[in-house]
Amino acid sequence: MNIVDFFKKQVDIYNDELKCDFCWNFSAPLKESQTNIVQSETNEEDCCVHVFLTDPGFRENITRNTQTNLITSKTCVDTITVWALMKVPLGVNNYNEIKGHPIEESKWNTVFYPIRECLGCENILDTCEILGETNVNIDLTNGVIVHNYIDENYNGWKISYTFTQVK
Repeated sequence: MNIVDFFKKQVDIYNDELKCDFCWNFSAPLKESQTNIVQSETNEEDCCVHVFLTDPGFRENITRNTQTNLITSKTCVDTITVWALMKVPLGVNNYNEIKGHPIEESKWNTVFYPIRECLGCENILDTCEILGETNVNIDLTNGVIVHNYIDENYNGWKISYTFTQVK
């Protein structure tokens, strides 16, 4: 499975439908250390969610018959980390740390919560449309908040996914 191509197409769908009223930019630096040098192809807006793919991996899960030790089934599991981030100027409250700033303008209300609601546990990826297959199980295994990340002061979520292709 070409997991990078899959997410590129998924982000294109998000952008076409303005998912959650955001614009979306995709890049696959593959290693976290390369995200700091990503250059956007478009003249991006501040409202855009930047989606970076890093740490692709795979493994094979084998099930064996307990008596004969013969292989009874195999599945291939792809793993990927998806970063969904927005640029936020330094000094913006995460929630209510500095008094006199409206909570409505906090990172929680403008970035963290909206992206979490958009891409979180209830989000369904377009596997059938993109892959043309129904034998792929996708699990969001973990989401972790990202705060003032690298030179661009990105904020958002680092999300781990596993794709299991059942044969």
